[in-house]
Parts: sequence; C-alpha cells; structure tokens
Amino acid sequence: MLHSNKPAPNLTPQISTSAERKLSKLQQEFNQKTEQIELLKKEISTRRESINLAQKRIEKELRPIILQQLEKRVELANLLDQAFSLPIFSIREKLKISALIENITFDLISNYERKDMIELHNRYAEYTYAERTAFAEKQDETIADEEPTIADNFDDLDDFERIQAQLDREREQREQEKQNRQKGRKTKAQREKEAKAKADLSNISKASRRVYTELAKQLHPDKEQDETKRAWKEEAMKRVTQAYHHDDFFELLRLQMEFMQEQGQALDTLQDEQLQYYVKILNDQLDELKGEFHALVTGPDAGFYTRFCGSPKQMDQKFKSAKEDLTRELEQLKQNVRTLQDDPQMIKVILK
Repeated sequence: MLHSNKPAPNLTPQISTSAERKLSKLQQEFNQKTEQIELLKKEISTRRESINLAQKRIEKELRPIILQQLEKRVELANLLDQAFSLPIFSIREKLKISALIENITFDLISNYERKDMIELHNRYAEYTYAERTAFAEKQDETIADEEPTIADNFDDLDDFERIQAQLDREREQREQEKQNRQKGRKTKAQREKEAKAKADLSNISKASRRVYTELAKQLHPDKEQDETKRAWKEEAMKRVTQAYHHDDFFELLRLQMEFMQEQGQALDTLQDEQLQYYVKILNDQLDELKGEFHALVTGPDAGFYTRFCGSPKQMDQKFKSAKEDLTRELEQLKQNVRTLQDDPQMIKVILK
C-alpha cells in the first residue's frame, strides 16, 4: 500500500547481502548490471542536461552578438557589390571579389536564413542558390520514425493486459519477419540456436510484462477515492507505462522498488531461472545505453559539447571565451565596414 503522496527517492535495484548471507554469482551479476546501468543513465542524463543548458545560454548570451555580426556581414557584402564595378580593380581582383560575395551570401542564406541575400548571391554565383541546394535537399529527405503513443487510459486493468499482449504479438511478428528475410540454408544446430533465442525472447518479454502488470495492479487509480492520491497514482502509472513502452526494464525494476515496499524482499527471493532472464534483459539494455552514450560522445553533438559544455565552472569559462572571441570578430567587422565605406580601395588589402 502507498503510505505517501510523494514518490520515494530514486533507488538502484539491488539484491541485498549480509555477513550471514553471501550472494551467488548470478545475484552478483544482477547487482553489477544495475549499478552499471544506473551510472550510465546518470552520465547520459548529465550530458544531455549540459547540452540543453548550453543551448539556452547561447540564445541568451551569444545570439545577440551573432546577430550584430550578421548585420555587419550583410553590410560588407553590399559594399563589395557596390565596389565591384569600380575601374580600380583588375580582372583577377574582381574574380576574388565575386567569389567573396558568393561565399558570404551563401553562408548567410544557408546557415542564418537570410533569404534577402539570394538575389545578391545569384548575381555573382555560377549556379543559383536554388540550383546549389536542390541536390542536397533530395539527398537529405528522410522519413522520421514516430514515437509510439503511450496509453494513459486507466479505465480497466484488462485494457492494459490486452495492450501488453498486442505489443508482445507485434514484437514476435517483427522477429518472425526478420527471420524470414534471413532464411537460407541453415544447419540443425543453427535452427536449434534460433529456436532457443526465440524462446528466450518470449520469456524476457514475459518477465518485463510481469513487473509491469504488478505495478499496474498496485497503482491503478480508478478505485482510489482520495483525489490527491488518485492524481499521484495517475502520474506514477504514466511513468511506469512509459518505461514499459521504451523497453526500460531497469526503470521498471526501479519504479517497482519505489512504489512497492516489498520489492526488496522479492529481488532477494528470485529463482535462478527468472534471475537469468532479468540479467539478460539488463545486459541488453546496458548495451543499448553504451551505444547511446557512444553516439553522444562521437556523434553530431560531440563538437558542441566540447566547445560549450562541461561542469558549471568549465561552461562559464567556455562561454566567457566564446563571448570574447565573438566580440573581437564583431569589432573587426565594424572596422572593416567603416574602412571600406571611407576608401573602397582598401578592398585590395582584404583580398590579399
């Protein structure tokens, strides 16, 4: 039974030990996997939070300076355009001016959505902006996978069970389709191995489903008369359902410890066969988290993280340095614009 309207602090699912009771190798492996998952989840969460904070700080602290830079670059491109027809420049210098205008305007259009620069770009470019981007747009066309909708209807517990059964059938169907595509000549040993893997998958799905069902029974809000507790149960059930839909078995176990007081004892009394399935699920989840962390460290956000993120102290230092660099660049742009306004011949210096 629930004794508080507030969830308990986060818990790492662990099988307890004592001086009188030693853990088996399988129980130790379970504890090791849950500890690794907890640590990796925290590292991923910390990294994502740092990225989100840095993005907000960029908008607040750096964006105003960048916008001033953009206006000066627009002025610079227009000054180069005005100077292009002057007789003081050689053919080679005019080719350099043309290329400089093309580069400045293309960057302004493609990276900062300055569509007002398209006409100027097309005047000096061999290919129009539309022609340059048409092929790239075709290559970049992709269909984004939609996140599955998480049910939040608590009308009937049987509905949950039917949804679970449907999810299991869909998972088995996908696995069967995958096997059909890979069919070929297979040895008896291969077929037996695949049959065992399929049986393991079914048992793993049942293990995850079992935890989910236990939580659903405990947290089902419909019979709760107290409005405050009912609202809490609805929110808790959403968290449980979300974990189930995202195949986050670790989170299901953690939520079970958070919401069901007897769970600590339940983990201690798990039979080896069931514990083996739990360990396999956790191991698969650990591999997925390692892949997710690797993508964060080496993927598209890696450079952004290195440049702007880290501990609060590191982030402050990085943003201070970035603001100083941007401010220097802005002052240099302002100086270049003033110089060219006074004396277009100074373009020769810029071109060198």
